[in-house]
Amino acid sequence: MNARDWCAGVRHEQRIAQELWDLADPTPTKVRAILNDLGYIDERIHDLEQSGTTTRFFVDLRDRGGRLCLDGSAAGEETVVEMCVAPASGPFTPEKR
Repeated sequence: MNARDWCAGVRHEQRIAQELWDLADPTPTKVRAILNDLGYIDERIHDLEQSGTTTRFFVDLRDRGGRLCLDGSAAGEETVVEMCVAPASGPFTPEKR
């Protein structure tokens, strides 16, 4: 991951986590709505799936040869959003989860 991805990744992690922390019932529909409200389009949101009270997801943030993506789990105050990497081109396939 290059320096631009690293810097941008921290900002994306923080803004998404902050919005999801207060979500009492993080269903895939509600998580997608929050991500959309933050400006992330559906084509960049991957693998939204609920397990118990947690919804997991990826956000593809690859741009101009970058490899940045986010791996998130929305679970109220237990929400975690972390950077991950994906191939610079081709289909979205994150390397961490």
